[in-house]
Amino acid sequence: MNRLTASDSTYKLPDDARAQVISEARKEGIFAGLSSALASAVIGQRLMGFNRRTTLFCGVLSGALAGYMFTQAFTSTALAQLHAEEVRQATGNPRPDPSVSPSALNPSDDQASNL
Repeated sequence: MNRLTASDSTYKLPDDARAQVISEARKEGIFAGLSSALASAVIGQRLMGFNRRTTLFCGVLSGALAGYMFTQAFTSTALAQLHAEEVRQATGNPRPDPSVSPSALNPSDDQASNL
């Protein structure tokens, strides 16, 4: 795994970056779906008094829907971040230093807000 430093401007994205991003989004979506299934099954059984079949149906359905929706959201977010990184590398802009706050880069905004 590559470690990034603030001074490393020659870092290149791996060739399979898109596949890695999609794979991680799927893993996160599956976890979100399983968590949702468990929560909805518990709520359905304990609070709403569903019988066994209704509870299972509720858990499976809400888990599948939540997993799908979370996977779509995680995938689109990760692909947008990947695209932004590709654009940043193509334009040659330096990687921002995470130790510098955005307000330190543009002090005129702070002075205007103090008025």
